[in-house]
Amino acid sequence: MTNPDGSVSRRNLLKLGAVAGASSLLGALPAGIAEAASPDISNGSRSMPQVALTFHGAGDKAMANKLLGILKSTQTPVTVFAVGAWLKADNSIAKRILDDGHDLGNHTMNHLQSKTLSAAKLDSEISGCATELISLIGNHGKFFRPSGTQYSTALIRKTALKYGYKKCISYDVDSHDYQDVGKAAVVKNVMSTVKNGSIVSLHFGHQDTIDALPTLLTQLHAKGLTPVTLSTMLGTI
Repeated sequence: MTNPDGSVSRRNLLKLGAVAGASSLLGALPAGIAEAASPDISNGSRSMPQVALTFHGAGDKAMANKLLGILKSTQTPVTVFAVGAWLKADNSIAKRILDDGHDLGNHTMNHLQSKTLSAAKLDSEISGCATELISLIGNHGKFFRPSGTQYSTALIRKTALKYGYKKCISYDVDSHDYQDVGKAAVVKNVMSTVKNGSIVSLHFGHQDTIDALPTLLTQLHAKGLTPVTLSTMLGTI
């Protein structure tokens, strides 16, 4: 498995020149780079007893803060793919996510169906969230996940690469929590398929997720799986 790009450092290393740096981070591709990145990353190493819990960042902020509180109290690091409009509505949430030790990535500006968008609209959705991240944390975020689809397309990958995201992040375990299936079903959906190196899809903004999280963490640990960020699981190039 090829690792995603790790060139973007943590907020405290790249904060200076955030606004001034936006133009360079959002500029054209370097000469010689003409092709899109290779297909999505759906899991990490199957030889390591780790699991990456990834959250689609949107929805009610009170619920998000409650979920972040559970993660903090259990010392569980995760990766949050944030919707740009969601971050823009409350600029304190990005700081809390990073201060609590989580990864923060790009999940487009308005969470539209990425596969259905024109090239121009897709460009604005990815660049819009990247710009919002730069204004808030000084960089465009560690990873990119397209909205409204589990897997990217060649156009999505090409556009993501244009804005500095060399890999699109998918997942191999879907909790279906966004369908409000109930606490027990969320836990079952994850635990029935999770394994070494799994990347799990979860969401902010759903009570079932909040209710299921403590039990889910307990069962993951009982299975010998340690939750880590994507940065830890995938490393850097």
